[in-house]
Amino acid sequence: MKRRCITALLTSALLLASGAAAMPLHADPGTREVTVTSTEELTAALADARAGDTIVLREGVYENDIWPGKWAAFYAEASGTQTQPITIRSEDPAHPATVCGVDTSNKIALYIIGDWWRIEDLKLCCAQKGLVLDQSSHSRISGCEVFDIGSEGIHLRDDSAYCVIEDCYIHDTGTVSPQYGEGIYIGSAVGTEGYGFACHYNTVRRCTISHVAAECVDIKEFTLGTLVEDCIFDGDAIAGENGANSFIEIKGNDAVIRRNTGYRNGNAQQLYGFDLYCPLPEWGQNARIYENTLYLDSADIPIVADWNCSAKVFRNVSDPPGCGIYKNGNRIMDVLRCTLRGDATEDGAVDAQDVTALHRYLHRETAGHLSQENADVCADGRLNVLDLTMLKRAAQHPETAGVPVYTVSFRQEEAGKWRMSDGLGDCTLTFTLQAQLGTVLNLGWGYWDPNTENDDGTTGKWHTIALGKVQPDADGIASVTVSLPTDCTRTALEVWDYLSGSEALDKADVTLTQVTAAPEDAS
Repeated sequence: MKRRCITALLTSALLLASGAAAMPLHADPGTREVTVTSTEELTAALADARAGDTIVLREGVYENDIWPGKWAAFYAEASGTQTQPITIRSEDPAHPATVCGVDTSNKIALYIIGDWWRIEDLKLCCAQKGLVLDQSSHSRISGCEVFDIGSEGIHLRDDSAYCVIEDCYIHDTGTVSPQYGEGIYIGSAVGTEGYGFACHYNTVRRCTISHVAAECVDIKEFTLGTLVEDCIFDGDAIAGENGANSFIEIKGNDAVIRRNTGYRNGNAQQLYGFDLYCPLPEWGQNARIYENTLYLDSADIPIVADWNCSAKVFRNVSDPPGCGIYKNGNRIMDVLRCTLRGDATEDGAVDAQDVTALHRYLHRETAGHLSQENADVCADGRLNVLDLTMLKRAAQHPETAGVPVYTVSFRQEEAGKWRMSDGLGDCTLTFTLQAQLGTVLNLGWGYWDPNTENDDGTTGKWHTIALGKVQPDADGIASVTVSLPTDCTRTALEVWDYLSGSEALDKADVTLTQVTAAPEDAS
């Protein structure tokens, strides 16, 4: 089967963000509906599947241990189209059909090779893997329960992209191989042979994942743009084997993890909320992790663990309060706010989510977090339908939105010295200080570059740079801007001298009020 070139269309992106399926408005007269009641009928219907088919399963157990031509209890190798997807579903969602093997150490319960499938309202169980999609783009798995599985529950594999897994209940996986007992597994690990790695822009939403031996969601290296949102995770069975010690492990780039709820439930094997890991150079980078609520039992359990990965982390809530970030690579940016025209949800991007949030706000519906400043696209101090219209245009052309400016955290180390959030490499920073009118600040700043080569053969050096003397304006505000190299990790600002004429003043009276960071390509 030839692999297909994946084209991202804005219309389908908007549909996916709003939860709507890209389904035809009218059924084609040539489509078929096949109702099955037995294992033999299901096997035959899958073998004969073609674009536009709907395979309807009556309530019952469909169990197969006969070799059907693939390492699976049931499989199909066929593709639908955008207007004629192939659907397999239970006749009655309230009484779903059960599709299964007979042994949790053998076979895949349901194995699909092909694009544009709809897999709805099925129970999948009693196999080594629950549901696997290969070379499957634009497919949707919804309303399924996957359980009693030896290894992973659902696996998107072999260049499967732009797929959606939604409203599924996945539990009791890893019953045979805890180190491979992921609830949802996206992509393939480095070293895997025989499968394509381009499992890009897949979405996991509104799923409940519990009693799984490995991660609830494992996002592998070589994947781009995975979105995990509005899910519930239970970490009670995470076994800690093979590095499985978090709700989600993130090894791909540009992942978005938002609005999820996680419960550690006192499991000592779970060491982190979300685990960012860099298995290869340039991977595990540029995640956005925000508005998650994690019940972690102890303030010693980090919300996010960073293993030399970059990410922006903001508006997360932990119970107990105070769960922070474990930094092994010092590349996570702690964001307080984001300023970007059109970014109503304040997540650093302009997209369909912003349109939905502003639409709900204008209709007095619950909109979640909304930045009125960013949503005021017309810049007239009001939010109205004109802003919504212009925001829709901006979402269609996000390249016109400009560059986000992040307000980031910092902490005071001593009088006149502050340490900034990590993750600021390749940014332009603006420091805003408050001092007395008529005074002069002699400032310096510094950064740590782990890749600087020293004379003694070691690497890593703290660079100190003088900023010179800065005089506050009429309001006592002093502002300075610096540019950081790409490899910078830690950053600090220091008042070397605080003077009124020749008199030295107390540096403790100088306040750093704000630090903003913008990517270097900001214009």
